[in-house]
Amino acid sequence: MGGWLRLVIALRLALIVGLLWAPWALSAPISLWRIQQGPSTLFLLGSIHVGKPNLYPLPAAMDQAFAAADQLVLEIDLGLTSPRVMAEALLSRGSYPAPENLSANLSVDTLRLLTDYLQARQTPPQQTDLSLPTVQRLRPWYLAMLLSLHELTALGYVPGLGIDQHYYQQASLAGKTVYGLETLESQIALLAAGSPRQQDLILRSALETNQEIDQMLATLTGAWKAGEIDRMYTLAMADHADYPELAGLMYEYLDQRNLQMAAKLRTYLDGDQTTLAVVGALHLGGQQGLLALLGKDYDIAQLQSSDP
Repeated sequence: MGGWLRLVIALRLALIVGLLWAPWALSAPISLWRIQQGPSTLFLLGSIHVGKPNLYPLPAAMDQAFAAADQLVLEIDLGLTSPRVMAEALLSRGSYPAPENLSANLSVDTLRLLTDYLQARQTPPQQTDLSLPTVQRLRPWYLAMLLSLHELTALGYVPGLGIDQHYYQQASLAGKTVYGLETLESQIALLAAGSPRQQDLILRSALETNQEIDQMLATLTGAWKAGEIDRMYTLAMADHADYPELAGLMYEYLDQRNLQMAAKLRTYLDGDQTTLAVVGALHLGGQQGLLALLGKDYDIAQLQSSDP
């Protein structure tokens, strides 16, 4: 399974983690951390961006962190990115101008794999309307996301049930200010980056990953529920060696963004307010994750599911 697509699934735009667990334990570590600096408090919550109804209710500590927060910080301000605007932006960057097409930009092996994949999904139970002729205008990175979203939907996952969406909706109802660490445009530009060869490998990785996405999500989710962010990061990066040509993109997609996010999160600790920051869970783990970066300057406490 390709490491790049595991990152995309785990980090962004409706392709992250599923929810296949038993009810929350009364008191156990969760993917929520607290940093206190003088009169300011920063709660850092690892997000999953798609979910199933059985995700809710969330642990009491997460809802209490939201209730205590004066403001909500997300990867991007969802109030500035309606589904229509997001779809148009993705399609604009994710489509070839005529007369270019997908088949002409793929290697023989990836094109064969794609053809077989689409043909297999023209039969029940998946029966998608995607076929090779209908995707010819789509660039590899965008098609990779679209195919993974189809797989997630078939398994019962709903983008609108992600934790970031949940707390954005709660913030809107409560009149809390929402900020974004990044912009939609910057995230799409990063997804669209890379050479034609790298784009080919992104799609190939997605096609391979989708064959076992249900099992992968169950494993990642178990780590997320237990608050084992470093284990989750290790699992997601396990097959990095499969596609060494994507290493540079993975660094930009994760480590470089973490540096920029950490710098912005530090500014929320300079005042006297309480902030809840909800970011993709894989941004937290690893030696260059947000917990490690912020831990150089602050004491960070992991919370329990029943913490007040």
